[in-house]
Amino acid sequence: MSIKKKIHPLIAITGLEKAGKTTFVHRLKTGEFRADFHPTVGYDLSIIKEKDFRFDVVDLGGHQSFRSNFWENFVSSCQGCIFVFDRSDKNRMELVKEWLWKVEEWIPKDANFAFFANKSDLEDILSLENIVKQLDLTKFSESPLKSFRVFETSSLSGENIQECWTWLSQSIRRRMEAKPTINIYAFEMLDERLEPIVEEILIENEKKNDLLDVQQVFRAHSLKMIDSLPSINIDNFVVHMLKKGDYYAILYVDKDDEQSLARETGLTMFFEVLSRIKRELKIDKEVIKNLAESIKWEF
Repeated sequence: MSIKKKIHPLIAITGLEKAGKTTFVHRLKTGEFRADFHPTVGYDLSIIKEKDFRFDVVDLGGHQSFRSNFWENFVSSCQGCIFVFDRSDKNRMELVKEWLWKVEEWIPKDANFAFFANKSDLEDILSLENIVKQLDLTKFSESPLKSFRVFETSSLSGENIQECWTWLSQSIRRRMEAKPTINIYAFEMLDERLEPIVEEILIENEKKNDLLDVQQVFRAHSLKMIDSLPSINIDNFVVHMLKKGDYYAILYVDKDDEQSLARETGLTMFFEVLSRIKRELKIDKEVIKNLAESIKWEF
C-alpha cells in the first residue's frame, strides 16, 4: 500500500460576518479591492500558490450558524489562522471577544495566529489601544500559543495585507519544512459504544512502557470526553480523538511533533482503515504499520 499525501497548509480565516474576510482573500489573490461581496454562506476554499508551495485558505462564514457548525473543525486542524475584526463595529465587542477566545482554544498551539484590526481606512473606528483593552489581547502573552501577532489592516488600501501574509506564510513554511515527519506510536478505532475494533501499538522500543501507561491514563480519565476534545496532552504524548459517523479513532503521537500534521495523518489512516472495515478486509498490526509508514509527506 502506498499513500502519498501532498502537504498543503490550511489557513483558516475567522471573524464575524461583514468583517472583511472575503475581501481580504480577494485582495490577497488578485492584489485588487472589491466591495460587492455578499456574506459567505458556509465556507469558501481558495488556493494560493507561492512558487513551489501551495496554501489552502478557507474563508469561514461569520453568521452564528456557521460559527457553531464549521469553525472548530477547520480551526482545530489548521496550520495558520487569521481573526478579522471590523474596527468600526463598536456594538458587538462582547460577541467578538467570545468568538476570538473560542478560536484561541481550538487552534493548534504550534500554529500561527494573526489578529486583523481591519477597515483601518475608515474615520469613525476604535483605536488599537481600545481594541486591545476590550478584547483582552494582552492575555495572548499568557496563552500556550507559540505565535500571535496583531496587524492594523485595510483591504481597501492594502495596508499590511502583504506584510501579514508574508509573516504567516513564511512562518508556516519554515516550521513545516523543519519537521515534516510524524511519530505514530499507536492507533485505535472504536465503535459507537466505544468498544475497540482495532487496537495496535506500533513501537517496540523503550517508549512502549510509557505509552502503555499513557493509554491507561487516557482510558481512565479522558475517554468519556471523546465527543468534546479534539486532543489531549498526557506526559510526553499527544492523544488525538477523531470521529467519522459512528466510529472513533484514537492516535497517539509524540508531543514534539507538528500537531496539525499529526491530526491530518490520523485522519488519513482513519479513513483508510474505515474503508477496509466496510469492505470486510483484514486489519492487523502489519496493515496499520504499513499504512503509517507509507504516508509520504511532500512539499
